[in-house]
Amino acid sequence: MTSSAGVGLLAIVGIVFGGTGCWRADLYPLRHGAAKDGGSDATGAGGGTGVGWVLYVAPDGDDSNPGTLAQPLRTPAKARDLVQTKNSAMTADIAVYLRGGTYPQPSTLTFANADSGSGGFYVKYMAYPGERPLITGGQPLRGWRLSDATNNIYSTSAGTTPFRQLYVNGVKAVRARNPNLGANGAANFNRLSGFDSTAHNVQLSSSYVSNWNNLTKVEMHLMTAWADNTLRLASVTTSGNTAYVKFQSAEDAILFVRPNPRLDQRGWGAGRGFYFENALEMLDQPGEWYLDETTDVVSYKPRTGEDMATASVVAPMVETILSVKGTSTSDQAGYLWFEGLTFAHSTYTRPSQFGFLDAQAGQYNLTAQANNNQTVGRPAAGVSVLNANHIHFERNLFTQMAATGLDFVSGTHDDVIIGNAFTDIGGNGISIGKFTDSETTEYHIAYNPTDKYEICTRDTIKDNYINNVTTEFQGACGIAAGYPAYLDVEHNEVTGTNFTGISVGYGWTTSTTAMTNNKINYNNVYNVANILAGGAGISTISNQGPASEIQYNYLHDFGQSQWADYPAEGLYLDEGTVGYTVAHNLMVNTPGTAISLSAGDNQVTDNGASPSGAPNTLASAGIELSYADIKNLAIPAATF
Repeated sequence: MTSSAGVGLLAIVGIVFGGTGCWRADLYPLRHGAAKDGGSDATGAGGGTGVGWVLYVAPDGDDSNPGTLAQPLRTPAKARDLVQTKNSAMTADIAVYLRGGTYPQPSTLTFANADSGSGGFYVKYMAYPGERPLITGGQPLRGWRLSDATNNIYSTSAGTTPFRQLYVNGVKAVRARNPNLGANGAANFNRLSGFDSTAHNVQLSSSYVSNWNNLTKVEMHLMTAWADNTLRLASVTTSGNTAYVKFQSAEDAILFVRPNPRLDQRGWGAGRGFYFENALEMLDQPGEWYLDETTDVVSYKPRTGEDMATASVVAPMVETILSVKGTSTSDQAGYLWFEGLTFAHSTYTRPSQFGFLDAQAGQYNLTAQANNNQTVGRPAAGVSVLNANHIHFERNLFTQMAATGLDFVSGTHDDVIIGNAFTDIGGNGISIGKFTDSETTEYHIAYNPTDKYEICTRDTIKDNYINNVTTEFQGACGIAAGYPAYLDVEHNEVTGTNFTGISVGYGWTTSTTAMTNNKINYNNVYNVANILAGGAGISTISNQGPASEIQYNYLHDFGQSQWADYPAEGLYLDEGTVGYTVAHNLMVNTPGTAISLSAGDNQVTDNGASPSGAPNTLASAGIELSYADIKNLAIPAATF
């Protein structure tokens, strides 16, 4: 798994993290939108004492309407634009209520400085009471016809915009693959028989390949230790019982050069697991689909009971459905509140253009050298926040997204992500903070920028339900943090990941970083590390001192996957971890606790299967009662 040897705005804003960990208020002037707290706190209390102005939006409204309950607007974008006429000198919160129904986004719904709250009051975008609005980046596919009666395959025009996911009657379809999934959708792989780093090929049984049309659109999804790789095929040749597979240039330049995560097994067992994907010839199971990009035709084999004349079929078209982006680290957007909304159907097509080789925690390799110097990029997110403060997400559902669900990229502070549900997410459920300074920065270099406003600081991730994520990029995490400071990750329930549940840190270094005072407490983590090796319930990386904590977490019921070539860990202080108090963590039916030999000064006490703090941990870990109902959220049916 290694890659090398919430409170309201403080009266004095900003902290500088030096080697002593001291507070330096003098180096942090007040930022845009941060002059008044207005009574907010980390648990999500409202920003003002009442609502001063209200707008209503409904799918059957009209953007020429005044935005009243009787005459609502049609689009959230129009409501946002009207808010700009009222938000410069707020004396109370502004509320925008979205009625139930579907709000298609043909492009990203953007919020910037001009859309922010002011005077410490929030602009709130909320579901109308008792209703569940759907904000979607998808478009419907209609006009299905029976194109192959023998195999019960239906087809229709897909348009000219490619996509990598398809949703039929609210359920994700399976991109045509070989081998097929196991019983009840269980992971299933074949295995390599060898590889040649000089000839740049991998070897496998010739029975695993075929004369696929559109060969260069076929992909191999290859598992390597703690990472997964989406590799576009360049050629397949056979000799006797062996097939030799070569990959296209972007992937080839990384896979056979990169020492970590490596192709060889290091004596850990059978060959690497893989499956092929994206050929019409693989379309042989109900619920599978295939897009022919040369003819712009999509084909689908219906599940039992599905009628393609009436089926709701959605293809994701927009990469980022909603974005909050301030002008800069010192001139930020702020005081925006989103509650009770469903965000769904984001796309992410970079793997079709360049492949996708995960370095760790869902960050993909841009370059790799034999000396283990590597650079990484950051996947897109369905909802993205950058250079913003006091952004509040509560009781929202993030679902059916191709890459990251919700991403606080950088330049954020005093934000709250509370009581949301994340499910059917391709990559990280939640991502926060930079993982490297830039895409050209070697990824072992500690991130500790001169501009402290760039660091994600005093953000809270609390009481969220994260289930069935990492579905496209198995090496991603439930919650993945790069280099945050004063981050609170508490009372979350994380389950159904193919790698680590909660990961904080990057860089594998004991050097001073931007991180300090990170708290990972009272979380309930189980059923993780379902495919890849080296995952953990909770994992940390690099120097995060002083005063960081991992306490009272309940880690249970997971172990080494049958596909992994070495074990997972219950709790893992990965390379360079420094500055943590690790105490009272209950681990039941897990592989145990691993403390990396290269981890530094940490206080580790009272952890394991029966710590003295076990009763408190069992009683307190996981989602608090006031948000327990979020586990029952269901995606609304899309109506276009």
